[in-house]
Amino acid sequence: MFKNFDKVFKFTFKNQTSTKGYKYGTIITALILFIIPVAIFVISGMALDDKKDTLESCGAERVYVVDPEAPDADFSIMNMLGVDGYTDLQYSNAETVEEALETITDRNETKSFVYQVKKEDNQIYSRIILPTISELDEDKVKNYDDFVEQNGTVFAMIASGTSMQNLNEMMKMTDYSVYDNSGYQEGKDLYSDSEKMDEQKNSEILPVFNMILTYAAIIIIYMVIIMYGNSILQNIVLEKSSKLMDTMLISVAPEAMIFGKMLAILASGILQLLVWIAGLVGGLVVGVKVFDNMYSNVSASVVTFLKSFSELGLFKPVNVIVGILALIFGIIMYSAISAVAGAISSTREEAASNQGVFIVFLMISFYVVLFKGLNTSNIITWLYLVPFTSAMVLPSGICSGVISTGLAVAGLGILIACSVGLIILAGKLYKMMSLYKGNPVNISKAIKMLCGKQ
Repeated sequence: MFKNFDKVFKFTFKNQTSTKGYKYGTIITALILFIIPVAIFVISGMALDDKKDTLESCGAERVYVVDPEAPDADFSIMNMLGVDGYTDLQYSNAETVEEALETITDRNETKSFVYQVKKEDNQIYSRIILPTISELDEDKVKNYDDFVEQNGTVFAMIASGTSMQNLNEMMKMTDYSVYDNSGYQEGKDLYSDSEKMDEQKNSEILPVFNMILTYAAIIIIYMVIIMYGNSILQNIVLEKSSKLMDTMLISVAPEAMIFGKMLAILASGILQLLVWIAGLVGGLVVGVKVFDNMYSNVSASVVTFLKSFSELGLFKPVNVIVGILALIFGIIMYSAISAVAGAISSTREEAASNQGVFIVFLMISFYVVLFKGLNTSNIITWLYLVPFTSAMVLPSGICSGVISTGLAVAGLGILIACSVGLIILAGKLYKMMSLYKGNPVNISKAIKMLCGKQ
């Protein structure tokens, strides 16, 4: 049945991959996919970096505070906030601005200024006054206002006359712990029980991870079929219109020719896709490292989750093999539907009309999975057994351990049987329609003709 399949495969694969468009398109797209995530992470890192407290020093050595309502307030407490550039300022109190300016001049303090505080209508207003002998940069001195604004609560309490002792009491941190039921009985909180903490974090990330895997499988199948399904259909029709099949059918079985051409086109497409995925993964790896250097607070939860793959039962070798096979035969099955559409088409016009056949199957399956198959907490068994939907959910379901190995093997077996059956059907339809002359036929009519009912 599949005699000389290898010759058809080699010939078609070489034609698909030897063109300049294929080579340049593959390389350029891979470079773009590499650059995009790097750029996204760099831009994100820059945006997050801008949000950091990058307050510059005001350049002063001493600040004279004029606060009539709290003449003895100790503003040196502001140094205890630990803000870079504002931990060594010396503070002095003055009754009036004039008195402060005179003191600065008498002492020839060129790096001092006056900070006046006023209270009106329950609001605190302030202003900076520079002495005539000041050597401070006017723009830098304004940074002190930003410093006070960022720590407005503490400044307001000091300006209201709150004592050092009371202020320390207000600023004390509250210690707390979180216990689950068993941890409370054992006297062990979640923060000290690292295993439970990791388990909790993993339980939050796992559903999202499963969803991402499902989406990835759907996107791969969708892209490959949309991009290469029509190419398979057109290649089959082209041979009919060019009369190549008259010669080929003598030495090559129809099933071998259909499967060889289909697999060669898919192989070239998957090769291209793998290069693109490599570019994207490389970009993600470089992007994460750049992001980590620019903004070090990358979530530790994700790292913990990645280290827990073996404990969570993710990506076991057997499951990965089954998942990859499910993905491959899922692509082959949908491609076989496009081959069936090409087998019943005699011209390119008919092919354009019949290409809706595999698109309809693809779209219906996509929406069924979208609405029914992304909730991993409530597994719908039939989604993993019906070949059109199992092609999309089976790879992620088995790799993430959501379904049992037995269910996955059963789904894979049905998927393989369906794929082989569609290839054989496409070959028989191709042979039957090779000499057909008459009105255009659809799949239902072609199958009736194949069964001898018309």
